Amino acid sequence: MQLPQPRAGEILRIKDRPLEFSFWPMERTTRRYGLGTRIFATDPWTVIRHSTERRCLTSTRSAALAFLEQAEDFYRAAESGVKAAKPVLLYYCYMNLAKAFLLACRQRGDVNNARHGLLEKLDPPPNNIELVNAFLNAVQTAPLGAAGQPLQNFDELFLAISGVSIMGPKRYDLKYLMPQIVPGHRLWVEGDGNNNTERFVSIEEIEFCKDAATKEIWLRLYLFRDDLKRVNLGHQEVLNRSRLAVLFREVQCNEKRDRRPLVCFEQLQPITYTHRPSDKVPVLIEGVRHLLWRTVLSTRPYRKYYIYPAPTGEHGQVVPQILSIYAITYYLGSIVRYRPHHFDKIVAGPYGPFIEAFLNDQPLQFIYLMASEFAEKEVTKAGIV
Repeated sequence: MQLPQPRAGEILRIKDRPLEFSFWPMERTTRRYGLGTRIFATDPWTVIRHSTERRCLTSTRSAALAFLEQAEDFYRAAESGVKAAKPVLLYYCYMNLAKAFLLACRQRGDVNNARHGLLEKLDPPPNNIELVNAFLNAVQTAPLGAAGQPLQNFDELFLAISGVSIMGPKRYDLKYLMPQIVPGHRLWVEGDGNNNTERFVSIEEIEFCKDAATKEIWLRLYLFRDDLKRVNLGHQEVLNRSRLAVLFREVQCNEKRDRRPLVCFEQLQPITYTHRPSDKVPVLIEGVRHLLWRTVLSTRPYRKYYIYPAPTGEHGQVVPQILSIYAITYYLGSIVRYRPHHFDKIVAGPYGPFIEAFLNDQPLQFIYLMASEFAEKEVTKAGIV
């Protein structure tokens, strides 16, 4: 079938430079949106604290800073070399960080009665192998106005990050959450033993495009053609499984990078702007950001973006990147708290290398991702020269 031609247009430029993709390429000034800035930080906690002081209401600032102090202390303790208690320490770090974020983004005026919002469960025998048959029950916060009902941390963080609630109670299986982690994903493939191939596909480039005549802007995603062959997926299947099919279509593309052919997915419905295209860029981003995964880099391009083509039967359990990290850490922390001998079995099992990589490599990524949410800017690791 003949692919359609890409929509007529040009690369969107701001101040004579192509607009670089990030979740926060623009920032609002007193009057309108201006070009966003990137923050380089060797210590993301400093960025988080300053952002909290800036964004919090006076009435909630002291509580938010207290939660941050505890979160950082738990993080430092987890990174100090302890092993047996590391999952517990990391979970309480993330939980306190989430509470501070709820106050900083003004979603809640207090989080004094907040509960975990997650409950660790195991399928009945004979399918009751830890991790493999484990799942989490997520509880939705009661509707606003329900007096005396506690907040549920997981649902609250889900809402703050994604703009929607979990519509719980909701079941999340660990076997479906684990492959959603980018660092260590190949270790999950090796441990799974079900003939699974890698799922993540890296995005080579994301372009902002515009048509000045129609006053429209849209996105184009470029992937390497051989990467799709590597994961054994057709182009339309990749769109369907990554949940992008309702937003993007494949268009003709003759471009190559390092002699490797590219595939182009173009946004179906452009966004119309009135005065300046930059004013609508945040709207464009909001429609796709929760369908993309990221890794934080200390060198250009500072963020590497991926799509996650999950089997369609798992779509209901695919969550925003930050929430998958949070949920898995809750599970591991719960095992360590109540059944530490089972944690030892998990680490000794086929998923052991993945779990160890998750606990060693993921925490700093999580803190940088959350620092970006707090700052509403891209926060990245500063390269040390």
